[in-house]
Amino acid sequence: MGVERKNGRERVFAVKKRMTSARARPNKNADEEAGTSAFPQKLIDSIPIPVFYKDIRGVYLGGNQAFADFLGRKMEDIVGKTVHEIAPEDLAEEYERADKELFRREGIQTYESAIVHADGARHKVIFNKATFSNRDGVVSGLIGSIFDIAQRKEVEERLRRNEERYRRIFENIQDVYYEVGLDGAILELSPSIERYFQFKREDLIGRSIYEFYSDKNRRKALLQEIEEKGYVRDFEIHLRDRRGAQFTCSITASIMPGEGERPPRIAGSMRDISERKRDEETLRQREEELSIKSRNLEEVNTALKVLLKQREEDRKELEENVLANVKTSLLPYLEKLKKGPLTQRQRAYLEILEAQMKKIISPFLHRISQACFDLTPQEIRVADFVKNGNTTKEIADILRISIKTVDYHRDNIRRKMGIKNHHTNLRSFLLKLS
Repeated sequence: MGVERKNGRERVFAVKKRMTSARARPNKNADEEAGTSAFPQKLIDSIPIPVFYKDIRGVYLGGNQAFADFLGRKMEDIVGKTVHEIAPEDLAEEYERADKELFRREGIQTYESAIVHADGARHKVIFNKATFSNRDGVVSGLIGSIFDIAQRKEVEERLRRNEERYRRIFENIQDVYYEVGLDGAILELSPSIERYFQFKREDLIGRSIYEFYSDKNRRKALLQEIEEKGYVRDFEIHLRDRRGAQFTCSITASIMPGEGERPPRIAGSMRDISERKRDEETLRQREEELSIKSRNLEEVNTALKVLLKQREEDRKELEENVLANVKTSLLPYLEKLKKGPLTQRQRAYLEILEAQMKKIISPFLHRISQACFDLTPQEIRVADFVKNGNTTKEIADILRISIKTVDYHRDNIRRKMGIKNHHTNLRSFLLKLS
């Protein structure tokens, strides 16, 4: 195949007749011409994209190896066939219509379509075709190339979906996204800004963000921190809202480097934290109030402890006084009466009176020390040994006294504690008191 120009038109022609004539002349020039005729095929085989050519009837005359690989066929299975023999009918009809249109108009044709790839799937491709003419200038066929855009289409679709998703996020976020120049000029804003200002988003583009700052010093601090660190997080500022009232915002921002002709800018988000700040202030006040109440309660608690301690001491003193008075002022006289001449009825009344008095003081006995029973030092020692489980003989040996003396002390202890003539174990009673 060769190419020449005639009347400004690109012409492509076959060299098969020349090759046939060369075969009829078996000489050295024939071999050279055969080598020359193979050059165009080697040339198109070196092209990495699929290339094919057809005659005026739409019959494939040839193509490069990339074309055969793209279709997953051998070239000899393609040459001599039409699109109806190698492509699905719907695609074949589309290819045929495009070829006829190109032959009618001549020149160059580019369009997007699909083709069945070697993997069995339909790939989106772009066809680039051009007509070629014979030596007489008559259109005799077309040559075309295929550019697979399936992967590009996937990337474009993925980018489109991402852009659509980011646009939805941008338009619906509650926080305000913004981009401002280093001079403070507003370059981009999310629609959520309209919740704070009476202006439309479009009306704010180009204005200075700093004209809405309530505190100019915060502007300086913000710029200084961004310049030092390249970003800020949770930086609090006060802005004026649509009614002229102040509200508190938390800013997160960083510097976006310039790209091409686009200069560096500050990009970030802004969130209204006025309600949170009010809640924090309310919480702080309540904590302060609770702290004051807690201190007051501690003081009251201390006072109550003092009162309770005093009450306990008063109660203990009262019990000791009652017990002492009964044992020293009443019971001795009852003992004397019991030793005098009494009738049976009088003795019965006296025993009832004594029993009732002991019943009155019995709750106190468990909380009063042994000293309140008027025990002598020797009786206290005997009582301790009894409480520890020592027998009468052991007590007598330890104290170097007679067993009879120990029994005498034990009898006095029972009498003074009000359990004489009762079937009460002395050791158990003493342990209960302790």
